[in-house]
Amino acid sequence: SMEEDSSGGVANGKNADMMRHRTASGSSAAAAAQDEVLSADEAANNDTHSKRSSSPHSMDMTTAPTTTRNMSLLFSPRGKSVASMSFALAIHLGGYECSRAAVMALFTSDGLGFGKSKKDKSQESELSALPMAVGCVSPFAVALVWFYGKTLSHGGPSYALRTHTLIVAASQIVVGWILRMFEQCLDAVDDDEDYDNGVCSLRSVDNVKTMSQVLLFTLFVFQSAYVQLLYAQHWAFISSVLTAEEGSRLFAPIAGLGSIGSTLAAGSVSILVERSGLIGLMYMAGISYIVSAILANMAFSTAKSNGFEPSSISKSEKNEEPQPQSISSSSSDGKGAYAPINSGTKDSPSSPSTNATIPCLKKNNIFQQAYSLFNRVPVLGALFVEVIISQCLSSLVNYIYLYKLKVAITDDSLRAGWSGKFYAWINGVSGIFQFFIIPLLLKHCEAHRIWLFMPSLMMICTLYQFGTYKTSELFGASASFFCIKTMEYSLRGAANEMLYVSLDYESRYLGKKVITLIAGKFGKSVMAVALAVSVVYYGDNDNLMWYLLTTATIFTCLWMFSSVRLHSLIDASSKR
Repeated sequence: SMEEDSSGGVANGKNADMMRHRTASGSSAAAAAQDEVLSADEAANNDTHSKRSSSPHSMDMTTAPTTTRNMSLLFSPRGKSVASMSFALAIHLGGYECSRAAVMALFTSDGLGFGKSKKDKSQESELSALPMAVGCVSPFAVALVWFYGKTLSHGGPSYALRTHTLIVAASQIVVGWILRMFEQCLDAVDDDEDYDNGVCSLRSVDNVKTMSQVLLFTLFVFQSAYVQLLYAQHWAFISSVLTAEEGSRLFAPIAGLGSIGSTLAAGSVSILVERSGLIGLMYMAGISYIVSAILANMAFSTAKSNGFEPSSISKSEKNEEPQPQSISSSSSDGKGAYAPINSGTKDSPSSPSTNATIPCLKKNNIFQQAYSLFNRVPVLGALFVEVIISQCLSSLVNYIYLYKLKVAITDDSLRAGWSGKFYAWINGVSGIFQFFIIPLLLKHCEAHRIWLFMPSLMMICTLYQFGTYKTSELFGASASFFCIKTMEYSLRGAANEMLYVSLDYESRYLGKKVITLIAGKFGKSVMAVALAVSVVYYGDNDNLMWYLLTTATIFTCLWMFSSVRLHSLIDASSKR
């Protein structure tokens, strides 16, 4: 979605939307903050993997049947901690679905939000604020990473996750309470009551609307930036506790649990809105975040009491460097994922001593580091360009969908319910892809063919929407948005991880950070600024949709070209 983040919104694709291109004024501080956070995550991962092998609760089950190994892990302390964190992840994503539906409906509403004035229907809507809000997510995310780095250094991963989750919960509840007062004030004015003696003492309705718009704009940016950060921290704990062999069996079900949580919450939005309203939906989201924080804290407590809590890396490990490696050949049968090049054991993909630091981190800033890495590994440079273009298109398709949805469904509650059901379908189909279609697909074709399939499908949807935009109110826009979000939540995640796992440690550490935290956010921010300018310039002009769809067609073609180049580089590298 435009938030994404936001998009956020489900278990399979939200890692690509955490941070963006830094501004010149704050690049050094932001770079240090990002390096601190991500280094801590990698350090915790490495240290915990080494602890697992000597933990009294770990046992060699590599030769046991899969069911036996799963049951043995489930009833162990590690299994209980992973289960707690998995449910925390699912409840967090469910809460976000409720929050996203409520905030988006209020953001585009005619009362508290940026829609047309209730008193003056001839007034143009201010939906240009939507892409502008999306553009503000990235700068805010940079500051958020710095703040998260401080809390991580102060109290460790458990304290950081608990603190930030409760901050998000409080924001939903407090802002919801304030918006409830504003809503009652506006309702009193509509009923010609004396609102000066009622809920609101403000002398002007315009002041109330302006204040509610500021609150909604801020909350939109706030929750869109936070969702990816918290999501990543849940997964950081899970991947630190499980071994590589366990992860190969359990990552998909855990992600599927998150999809189930998102699907159930999104599918229940219409029912919840009827009973409690949009503000009540925000309260429910806040309560869900609190429950998620409790479960996450239980997971960390179990890990701490049993000696496998993620902790900092030792200084001796920091002085060692990894051995540079390159993409290896594909798997022995020529299908599925690319063969990993790490030289670790089956349960530990790489040792802490070889993965503690990377040589290019000694350079001045992240941009010099990325330039050096992309020269050494051209595949990452091609992926960087592909991500920027695809995220530009994603933002554009998202805005077209929201624009059409606002025109087709004017009632805020009905729009929130329809959007919730729509996201439930997206989450459900994404889960089906992850559990069934992708594993089956990888048995019969090579993983990098996914890069050709995604833009090809999007080209069909974009051309259909362009040809029918005058006669199709919502179907064309919904179909395009459904396809691109489903692919982001399922196919893109699988393709990205299969590519990263085939690269050396420097490429996986620095390359993944640059691509997910800069390329993705940079693409969304560039398109958000362009959309904001276009909407202000054209307003509600009938030609606006023609220009937007023409731009979408151009970006789909660019995505196809960049994907073909990426596919060619991967194919050539795997054959060497």
